[in-house]
Amino acid sequence: MELVFYIIRLGLHLLVVLGLWLMTKPLIETHLRHLGQKIDFRMKLRKSIVGQRVSRIQKKMWLYRHLDDLLYFAQRNYEPGISVMRFAMRSGFLLLAVFLSSLLTLKELPGQLSFENPFLEGISFSGRENVEGAWRLPLFLAVIAASIPYLRMRYVYAQRKVRGSYDLLDVIKIAAKFTHLSVDAVLSRTTDFLTEDNVLKAPLRLLGAAFANYSNEMELNEEAERFTAAIGTTFAVEFVADLLYCEKEGTRYLKSSLLTLNRSMEQQRETIMTVKAGSRDAISLGLYGNLVVLVSSVGTFMFMLKPDVYFKLQFETPVGLAFFMVIIFGLFVSFIISTILARPKLDYH
Repeated sequence: MELVFYIIRLGLHLLVVLGLWLMTKPLIETHLRHLGQKIDFRMKLRKSIVGQRVSRIQKKMWLYRHLDDLLYFAQRNYEPGISVMRFAMRSGFLLLAVFLSSLLTLKELPGQLSFENPFLEGISFSGRENVEGAWRLPLFLAVIAASIPYLRMRYVYAQRKVRGSYDLLDVIKIAAKFTHLSVDAVLSRTTDFLTEDNVLKAPLRLLGAAFANYSNEMELNEEAERFTAAIGTTFAVEFVADLLYCEKEGTRYLKSSLLTLNRSMEQQRETIMTVKAGSRDAISLGLYGNLVVLVSSVGTFMFMLKPDVYFKLQFETPVGLAFFMVIIFGLFVSFIISTILARPKLDYH
């Protein structure tokens, strides 16, 4: 029971830090926005100056580019430069908040937790002592907590990447109606007619802005490659290639090219839906079957051994920890594979 009180105290510490964050956030947001815009402007300026030597800049700013490419597709309200700085600040604040809160809570804990015979005495607290290396556990917890936003962003990115391959079909259908306009106008009008739940709405708006305001061909090609890489399908490559060709030669043949691409995507989607319908039961079993077995097995063991004994054997013995990690890893791999099979990307393969 005493351990529960310390967990509650940790939560209260985190609540206090959250309150401080909400108080200082409006003051930091303005400076953060200015800094993000400044960094993005300098990167674009350097690219326009150095030309082909831009790879040297990309190697120096690889982490910034990596986060920027993920946020470009994973965040609805993406803003060049600003989104990266905002994400970095939130992750850094989460790291600091969890570290300080857990460190303060750990200082208030008794010196050690002693585990006796789990079948007789269970867990007991010893007297209060100075804890050596008290920063190690808080730092470990802080690193785990700070990695959660990044892992969540990767998951959202992967989900939106698959969904974007299907939403591209709507983009092509709408764009085919405005082929009498210039390429930037085609993209602008298409963006206006897309629904808010279309994941390509923001990237398409940025692509249209690139066609309207590019200063050199390298800048346009880079933004076009970024759009195709975000979706990651052959259909996206064909769509952007048609736009780049029409930017140079005019939009005379754009309508027929988009209609042909639309028919190919429709046929491929029907093929995917047919294959998916035939393997639906196996996919559902992979998604939920293992989890149901795990929960029922753990519940049975806890009922037979009592919770205190089960947690002692599971988490305080090398064999128990090893099996637990193997099971969790297996569930994770099974979930990822089943998720991919549940809705494959709309592509030729």
